[in-house]
Amino acid sequence: GWFLYKRLGYNSRLLLLAHFNKEVAFESLKYGFFLFLTGMVGGFGSSINVLVIQNRLHNNNEVLGNIGLANSFVFAYTVFWSLTGAMMPSISEAVSNGRRILAQYYAASGYKYGGMVSGFICAILLAVADRFILGSSGPAFERAAQYVVPILLAGSLSFASWMIDCIMYGANRTRLTTVLSLVDLGLGLGLAYLLVDRFQAYGLLAVPFITVPVRIVLGYWLNHRFCFPQKVYFWQTLAAPLLAGGAHYLVVRGLTGLIWQRDELTSILILVLALIPSYPLYAFLYGLAGGWDGDTLGVFDRGTRLSSFMTPFTRLFYRATALGARLSPLHGRFPFTIHAAAMAEADSLTRERVSLVK
Repeated sequence: GWFLYKRLGYNSRLLLLAHFNKEVAFESLKYGFFLFLTGMVGGFGSSINVLVIQNRLHNNNEVLGNIGLANSFVFAYTVFWSLTGAMMPSISEAVSNGRRILAQYYAASGYKYGGMVSGFICAILLAVADRFILGSSGPAFERAAQYVVPILLAGSLSFASWMIDCIMYGANRTRLTTVLSLVDLGLGLGLAYLLVDRFQAYGLLAVPFITVPVRIVLGYWLNHRFCFPQKVYFWQTLAAPLLAGGAHYLVVRGLTGLIWQRDELTSILILVLALIPSYPLYAFLYGLAGGWDGDTLGVFDRGTRLSSFMTPFTRLFYRATALGARLSPLHGRFPFTIHAAAMAEADSLTRERVSLVK
């Protein structure tokens, strides 16, 4: 890079100079400081949580080993991180340029896609995860097969929590993430202290069913109060994924049950079948459940054409969900009402950028 820079005739010392003033440096450090502090709170909380649990959980090595195995399936939900990572700069640009409806539209779309993706992941893993654990790990991890159900259900709400963080990052309100982390730390430790003694592993599994909704509600209010007005379209974000996911679970559970023989080979087979070939079915069911209106489906259509080598898969998802939407009596009944206003703001922002470049 340095060599090419020199060939263009530029002075390489420019690469080492600070092209910002003290105000920009201070703002950047303030932004990063609260992210650092949030990470410290999370790490400290994990360490203290282990101490709280170990002193109260009977046979803790065996129980935590089973919970650890069940928790490995929750990492599937982290596919949503890539979406929030890509969306954060867009929210930041909209907020910085005073396009609050556009920022609201981005946030509402993030909640919607998070609900749609989480509904699919939760449905397929609930259908096969317990069988996969029993077939691949044996009866020694029978408890993990039981624990995985509540763990997956609690994890299905994570998309809203991550979207809340994404909005705070984009709106330059990283201190709010520190507030959420402190509340999460205090509530989680307090509940673990109270519940594990009495209910053991099931008390531990119950904690996220309280802490995650509290974090979501509090984070949503903080974003609404300090970032920009929030808007969630209930049907597209929650109702349609619940309906589609429930039907998808029944189909996948029934079909994979015909294949599974409690051995390692068929356990791997049912997991592969659930993850890959079944996704067009979920796409169809989501459209059938009224998960789209004309505007959002049109945006999704354009988005799937930008996916490079994954285009055949994304187009299959689109065609399946568009077919479900075409057959659905609920299609368009629950639209994104701010779509037109958001697109107008997006258009005006694009014109400003083009004018700036010219």
